[in-house]
Amino acid sequence: MAIATLDGVIAGMRPPESIYKTGVAMEAIGQHHSHWYSVGRPGAGAAPSSGINGGALTAPLAGAIPHVDPGSGNAYLARFAASMSLAGQLLLCDRLWANSGLSITSTSAQPITPAALPARDRDGATDGKDVLAALEWSAAGGAGTPVVTLTYTDADGNTGHTTTFTGVTTPNAGTFFLWPLAAGDLGVRAVTSYQQNATWTSGTAHIVLFRILAVLDCASANVGNAVDAVTGGMPRIYNGSVPFLVQIPSATTATNITGQYIETHG
Repeated sequence: MAIATLDGVIAGMRPPESIYKTGVAMEAIGQHHSHWYSVGRPGAGAAPSSGINGGALTAPLAGAIPHVDPGSGNAYLARFAASMSLAGQLLLCDRLWANSGLSITSTSAQPITPAALPARDRDGATDGKDVLAALEWSAAGGAGTPVVTLTYTDADGNTGHTTTFTGVTTPNAGTFFLWPLAAGDLGVRAVTSYQQNATWTSGTAHIVLFRILAVLDCASANVGNAVDAVTGGMPRIYNGSVPFLVQIPSATTATNITGQYIETHG
């Protein structure tokens, strides 16, 4: 049975998981940065190796904030707290799917026949509601500012939708370029093609599908903030979830992050 009271939230709270990331250089003000490859606690994750068609991701997975499925009932976010040495936002996300094998020097369309998402969209299904797509760099990129086009199937099953972003030159490892959803779309069910109009000349990047679970506004450096089961809406943490952090920085200075993650089960 789902948790329905604050007493149930408190009774089901799990021990806290500590978060500490250190010395991570940001690419640009306002540019998303994935901490999947950042050292600290949890430790750095490995780059995907599933090939261009990708693979679904499930816990336990090195690099993720530890999550253990409940023995019975459901898991929810009870508390997410953090302080950063740079002002900005910190996103707690669930990492659903990732691929490898993209050519970041080719300007030809690269077709993708994707492995299915795990059943962890907004509704606990594979439709892709609230699922977003990003290009994540595991090794720094070379010179170039290509327009990058993703073709995808949306959460309603409509095929052939496209979205673009314009890259920056020499992106740092961890840079996380988000593709905006096409107008009216509720999320990404499957990616079907990747294409650049110019080369990045070097580096390694991967498409990642993910869902945002919570957002922390850290308006001042070294001043913490938190959301709990009430202020954060108590999002469901589905079985197999792979929680990780994405930062939106206010400067390019290397960042330190300390925080805490707590689930409640019931």
